[in-house]
Amino acid sequence: MLATIATLTDQSDTDLTADITDAHRQLTRYKARFIVTLAEFHARELASAHGAPNTAVWLQRTHGIARRTAYEYLGVGARLKKFPLLAQAFLDAALSYSLVRLLLRYMTPDNEEELLELARTHPFAELVLLLAGRDQPDARPTANRISVVTDPDTGEVRIWGRLDPERGAEFMAALKISELANLIDIDGVDEEVLEDPAAVEKLVEEARAPEKPARPSRFGPPPAATVFTAFMGLIHMVRSHPLSRVRAPGAEVNVLFTQDNRAFLPGHHGGRTGQLMRSVLNGSVRYHLLSRSGLALKVTRATRLASQAQMKALLNAWGFQCAGPGCDHTRFLEFHHIVPWAEGGTTELANLIPLCSGCHALVSAGTMTVHIDSDPGLIRFRFPDGESYTSENRQPAVTDEAMGQWRDRYFDGPVPRGDEDLLQVWEHEDSFDEPPEEGDGSAPRRTQ
Repeated sequence: MLATIATLTDQSDTDLTADITDAHRQLTRYKARFIVTLAEFHARELASAHGAPNTAVWLQRTHGIARRTAYEYLGVGARLKKFPLLAQAFLDAALSYSLVRLLLRYMTPDNEEELLELARTHPFAELVLLLAGRDQPDARPTANRISVVTDPDTGEVRIWGRLDPERGAEFMAALKISELANLIDIDGVDEEVLEDPAAVEKLVEEARAPEKPARPSRFGPPPAATVFTAFMGLIHMVRSHPLSRVRAPGAEVNVLFTQDNRAFLPGHHGGRTGQLMRSVLNGSVRYHLLSRSGLALKVTRATRLASQAQMKALLNAWGFQCAGPGCDHTRFLEFHHIVPWAEGGTTELANLIPLCSGCHALVSAGTMTVHIDSDPGLIRFRFPDGESYTSENRQPAVTDEAMGQWRDRYFDGPVPRGDEDLLQVWEHEDSFDEPPEEGDGSAPRRTQ
């Protein structure tokens, strides 16, 4: 029976979720088949036989596909021909179209199997982080360009442009300090304070307090609502101090280095390692070496809130983004106690993770739970219906299937509401007594 809007929208929550998953799997299979066959159609130059000058025009005319989309599909199909394992995984709906496009940026015949394994075992956001800094064989260098045009009739000025990841990060970071400069006179601010992004964020909050503005961006570029004032702040700084060489916190660019020789910019993962060497050599960056075994900073129980040093360390460890699986938010980051402070959890790095306000709200609501395993190097992120992801030593989370024998067995810790029956640990008031007889009403309960 053909589906109607009514039959689709009237489903139960469970059926609706299952329908989305099944539909996406079918969509992926058909999209893969479309792209692979389209690449063969193009290779055989069949468009002319159908009265079209090229394949893109034929797609526009016969299938109503936009020109830009047509060329995107053709490009993906042509590159897939070089990687049969990736193409087959796509046809099997093991990988989504978005994952395939991401992998094709970095894939070579030598690393095809390695990247496929990474894609199978990590959510999309974590995969982006793991690939950051790798060489992109077919990438073309970005042509940095800024255009400024004045309309002779109205006098309006139009500004647009394109920057590579490194210079883009420099620009976005400069906006941060100019946001502050547009609010207060930074000449009177201690230089050490200006070198601390968290301290600058606090100054911005205090300066805007009377206005009660939208929530600040925290550790990132200004939110959309304040980009204009931040940009004007840049202009005023240059006009009033054209020779100033002060480099404030936001003008500092953070470059993360990993132990497998990758370097990347937080929030600008497309930048390649080689492109970042100019900043490194010029000394206009702050370096962060990310350890595979985590970090050792901690404070005593007397302090509930994370210190500035801890915030920096946590952001370094988690790539300056939310630690929630599949989430790549870099704004509105908060620092969550895995073992709640009210239950004796300490303000130590081992017990803290950065979460965006959205993911933090999910934890507060019990929809997502975060649990430190009996092996303290493993952090389990649990979602409803038994979905689990694991971060090992603060590395990007992987799927439960990828953990093999170390997968989440639900032996202890919290679980999302409604999943209490998944826990494998039983408890009883008199645990050394004989188990109760069936039907006597005192059956043991599962730990919550």
